[in-house]
Amino acid sequence: MQLLANRLLLLANHLQAKNMSNRQATATVSVTLDRRRQKKDGTFPLKLYVWDSMTKEGKFYGTKLSLSERDFHSAWETVKPRREFQPLKQRLQALQTEAQATVDTLEHFTFEAYERKALMPVGEAQNVFWHYDQRIAKLKAAKRIGTADSYQCSAKALQAFSGKSTLQFSAITPQFLENFETYMANNGRSLTTVGIYLRPLRAIFNDAIADKLVNPDHYPFGRRKYVVPASKNTKKALSGAQLRQLMDAKPTTDEQARARDFFFFSFASNGMNMKDIVLLRWEQLEADRLTFLREKTKRTKKDGRTPVTVFLNDTHHDIIKRHGNPPAKSPYVFPIVDEGMDAEQQHRAVKGFTRYVNQHLEKLCTANKLQVVSTYWARHSFATIAVLKGASMEFMRESLDHSDMKTTLNYFAGFGDEAKKKMAQAVMDF
Repeated sequence: MQLLANRLLLLANHLQAKNMSNRQATATVSVTLDRRRQKKDGTFPLKLYVWDSMTKEGKFYGTKLSLSERDFHSAWETVKPRREFQPLKQRLQALQTEAQATVDTLEHFTFEAYERKALMPVGEAQNVFWHYDQRIAKLKAAKRIGTADSYQCSAKALQAFSGKSTLQFSAITPQFLENFETYMANNGRSLTTVGIYLRPLRAIFNDAIADKLVNPDHYPFGRRKYVVPASKNTKKALSGAQLRQLMDAKPTTDEQARARDFFFFSFASNGMNMKDIVLLRWEQLEADRLTFLREKTKRTKKDGRTPVTVFLNDTHHDIIKRHGNPPAKSPYVFPIVDEGMDAEQQHRAVKGFTRYVNQHLEKLCTANKLQVVSTYWARHSFATIAVLKGASMEFMRESLDHSDMKTTLNYFAGFGDEAKKKMAQAVMDF
């Protein structure tokens, strides 16, 4: 039996190696003349054509060469070129061989992985900041402006700490990261901020290792190396009494009253975040409900996304009446963004409005001697109040649009003393 098991294991390893080899060989590189666009001198651009037989897709990649049809035929398409064309033949072979070698080093070929490696400028493979620039550009192209900003802040913090415009992967050691953490603390930044700034660096490191640009032995993160600080799971929920105090607080300016309205619009809408409120469109509202897809989960859930349904109450109707656009004037419910804005402009508008609401909420709370809150508190408060009023965790998971129960539990601030006292009395009523 043991002999059979060993043979089966050897066969499995052989098949796995064969499959890996076949996967690497699915992409091939050829040299071609792009006859679609002739230059003024009569030549055509010389290009590399990469074909992936697994996906049945191909892409052209430019070179700095251009040739006439005669020279291309004489140097490349002729089996034995004449002596004067042999140097050109060797040059074209070198281009093809180099590109094919890049393809073959990829464990799993994709055009994106090939481009990251093949189109990389000389000397930039080990420059961390070059990789940051590429990731930021890609995120902006995908309209993930918030994530791009996070990478930008991370890169700026590392540049300020290192004092350099280039930073080699080899320079980032566990001690380097410990020193960065100390530097951040000395500049008044929390461990939570350190974690926010270092997670993009860790992702870039992982990509560089996957592209075989960095030796995995040089990876500085993990146990017995450097552990990225985790975000503090601070419970930020108001009790029912505190919510009543905030609702009854006396605003001293119209801005404070408006900020409070949007806090309670969020609270009443399953803790809807400011971005989803700002981007809310009239077509998402019906007579008794609104439905929306959370912007935060747009990329991670994709086809598996489920719309969040919020049933409207008097609070919703009053706030929309006070602050909403006329439906004929704009497709958006609230006058914060408009149809002509691109992704970056919308992102700035959302950030600016969120800052506006938080600043005036703070002033309102301070003037009325209340717990200072931000828009972040509305979502946690909704989750906690709903559970205390009998909502199940399964119901809350759906209402908050969470992928797993653990995330939902993190939003629940726990039971207060009054609830515990009632439970202690209720359990004896049998």
